[in-house]
Amino acid sequence: MPERCTLIAHRGYARHYPENTLLSFSAAVKAGADAVELDLQFAADGTPMVLHDRELYRTTGHRARVDDLDADQLTMLNAHEPLRFGDRFRGEPIPTLAQASRLLADLRAERVFLEIKPDTADRAPLPATLARVLADSEPLGGRRVIISYMHTMVELAASRPDIETGWVLPVYDGDHLERARGLSPDYLLCDLARLPAGRAALAAGCWQWTVYEVANADQARTLLQRDVTHLETMAIGELRRELGLDTSP
Repeated sequence: MPERCTLIAHRGYARHYPENTLLSFSAAVKAGADAVELDLQFAADGTPMVLHDRELYRTTGHRARVDDLDADQLTMLNAHEPLRFGDRFRGEPIPTLAQASRLLADLRAERVFLEIKPDTADRAPLPATLARVLADSEPLGGRRVIISYMHTMVELAASRPDIETGWVLPVYDGDHLERARGLSPDYLLCDLARLPAGRAALAAGCWQWTVYEVANADQARTLLQRDVTHLETMAIGELRRELGLDTSP
């Protein structure tokens, strides 16, 4: 079992705040997150925007796609998740990656995992897309980790010796684990629901295992027994308390 686990705020403190917003990231770090994960889609003008979905309706209530609008238009929309929170967080904007990077650099999260989503990443050639992501996240320096389902994007990022990488496994099986060994990412990420059943240790490699979405301490403890070192959760404060990591009164 790892001596220490790293708790990553999945889209920020997304249990209580609109996901992938500056408010959610600030709340996550205040709640004790070791690291933060965020998602990147690309606007019509190529600007990296902090959004999980290509479709805007779930997070904004606006019926359009992120790549239908340019960055100026997108930042005018509310990312308040009206289906979940009503109007409580109306006024919280969609951040650009540049805005989120400046904030997270000031907050001093240990690591920031930047997930490049495949939906809109190919609006430009992948090397140009990666170059824009690295430029806009420059305030984070060596704390950023480029992650993606796209193995080609991970390969590109791995060619930079100053950048850590992570591959998000689409399937946990022998073929994909063999591909992971070829990629040699720093982190191998997998959905909890895709892991094989049981308590056996996960496949060993050059990577550190990172699993999402971890909702409670029972799941966390089982994963730690399976040699998982990094846990992604939308409930960062609750999980810290359940694991006995929150020593505040």
